[in-house]
Amino acid sequence: MIRNIIDDPVIRRLALLFLITRLVLLAAGLAGHALLPPGKALTGENLRLEHGVPLPLDIWARWDSEWYLLIADRGYDATDAINHLPAGYLPEDTSGFFPLYPLLIRALTPLIGAVGAGILISNIALLASLWLLLAVARDLWGETFGTRAGFYAGTALLFFPFTLFHSAVYSESLFLALSLATLLLARKCRFDWAGLCAALAALTRPFGALLVVLLFLEWWRLRHRSRWGWTAIGGIALALGLYMLFCYGLFGDALAFVHRQGRWRGAMGLPGIAFVRWWQAGPTIHGAHGSTIELVMALLCLGALPTAFRRLRPSLAWYLVACVAIPLCSTLWSFGRIASTFFPIYLLIGMIWAEGRPAAQRLWVTVGGITATVAMTYFAAGWWVG
Repeated sequence: MIRNIIDDPVIRRLALLFLITRLVLLAAGLAGHALLPPGKALTGENLRLEHGVPLPLDIWARWDSEWYLLIADRGYDATDAINHLPAGYLPEDTSGFFPLYPLLIRALTPLIGAVGAGILISNIALLASLWLLLAVARDLWGETFGTRAGFYAGTALLFFPFTLFHSAVYSESLFLALSLATLLLARKCRFDWAGLCAALAALTRPFGALLVVLLFLEWWRLRHRSRWGWTAIGGIALALGLYMLFCYGLFGDALAFVHRQGRWRGAMGLPGIAFVRWWQAGPTIHGAHGSTIELVMALLCLGALPTAFRRLRPSLAWYLVACVAIPLCSTLWSFGRIASTFFPIYLLIGMIWAEGRPAAQRLWVTVGGITATVAMTYFAAGWWVG
């Protein structure tokens, strides 16, 4: 199987694009670190660990990266590391960062160091996501059209405006790969393995719970071939249940990760409350609750929903609805980064481009590439970009 993947010319083209885009981001990050004044992630106003790694690695570890590295090093009970911070963090705030990614970092740390492990895991997962997008597209639309659509879907991912987070010490690319594997296995009626991947996704990011929508609708479509496929959903419930028990034992609060999100992002309300908070916060170009860049990303995702229902399978369309709706029940903060894991968007773009939309391709690559490059310069310098 590995030999077939390596010999696939489309995979080789995507791998070349991966290499080019990551090198451009690396160069942009080094330039940003050298030329821009340091932001809060570097000035002691936010959680900052002593990495002791070369600068080309260090620039990929900012903001939430520090939490994953902290958990990988000290576990979830890290009160002494955050009590002195001016941001007013609570001991249970570590619960907002789910355990699979830091566990993998911890496992590889003795070999290549924590930061190197996080970067390696993220980029391997990103490469896996490119292959899985291609495999899913071929499964959905056949060899000829699916190959074109899968290549373009991977291109859209590599040039996504917030693509830097898929190579940084963040869990986005691991979650994306596990979500795509869940879909591919479910479509092949391998609900045992699909349930395992979904459970691992649920231990990677809170949004893993939304894979219930995808799994249920795929099982319903194939229920005549797999009576027990619905039990794959139990994998998600088991994973979340175990994590809740862990949080209760350590923090005395089984929903510590939910309450942490409420403190940072605001209380959950009806879908669309994020737009109200955007206005109340005072619109800015970019930032937290009032970011206009995040507003644009949210509007683009909402605008894609009608097309998703017309062009994609119901399971993908409804999963996308759930993914878009949940963050819009609180705030636009980090919406672009969160949206970078909404894989139906990439499949939809890949399908449309495969039908022949060169102007749309050029626009996405140009705008997405420029935005991602600028974001990387600020991210490396310690400024908030998502």
